[in-house]
Amino acid sequence: MRVRTRTLRAGNRGFTLLETIIVLFIAGLAVSVVVVSTGRLRERALFNAEARKIYQTLKRAREVSLLERKNAAVRVDPETNRYWIEYDGGTQRPLSVPAGFSISGKDIFFFPKGNSSGGRILLVDAAGKGYAIRVDPVLGTPTIKRL
Repeated sequence: MRVRTRTLRAGNRGFTLLETIIVLFIAGLAVSVVVVSTGRLRERALFNAEARKIYQTLKRAREVSLLERKNAAVRVDPETNRYWIEYDGGTQRPLSVPAGFSISGKDIFFFPKGNSSGGRILLVDAAGKGYAIRVDPVLGTPTIKRL
């Protein structure tokens, strides 16, 4: 009984060096696209999270004012990119905006009846995109809008 084995034919000898280089180039290009888009995605997520944090700080100041029957204020310092809550009898630790973002706006005051002085706080990134967080003067409720 004879066993037949297959041998390589003359036209099927594997990959050439040029084919291997082309495949490696395409793979490297794909990896670089993924790395760049992941960096942008992370920066955008950080920017969105910071806008939500400012929004939550405004909501918290309103809640403190309503529940504890105290005047409260959200202070904004554009020079140091910081904001914080001040209320009768205390001050919250200042929160900093991450590097590359800037915050601007006037101080917003909240009163025990639920109303406020009204106003808006702007958060802008290095590309000029931003969020406007507005506070209604009658209801004292904040709203957030992408610019």
